[in-house]
Amino acid sequence: MDIMETNRTDTRGLVKKLLAICPICNKQVYGNDINLSSIDKNRITHWPLPYVYCHSHKNGPMHALTMYLDANFAVRAREVSNFITIQKKNS
Repeated sequence: MDIMETNRTDTRGLVKKLLAICPICNKQVYGNDINLSSIDKNRITHWPLPYVYCHSHKNGPMHALTMYLDANFAVRAREVSNFITIQKKNS
């Protein structure tokens, strides 16, 4: 088993874990919602890891929840923003 596969195995058990509840819309955010199993811990240079999760819930407005994840993928802090712009730059 290589390191990348080990990291995925480490996070697979977290997909059903409740990470946070969004203070804007009360959406429950689980590990599977942010695809924790795709995060390679070896590529993270510092902790906590800021992870921005853009979502809407129950036809509410789009907003962003930033979760600060520690090395065990526990949320240590969070903040929200109603002002988001995601722009894809044309090459």
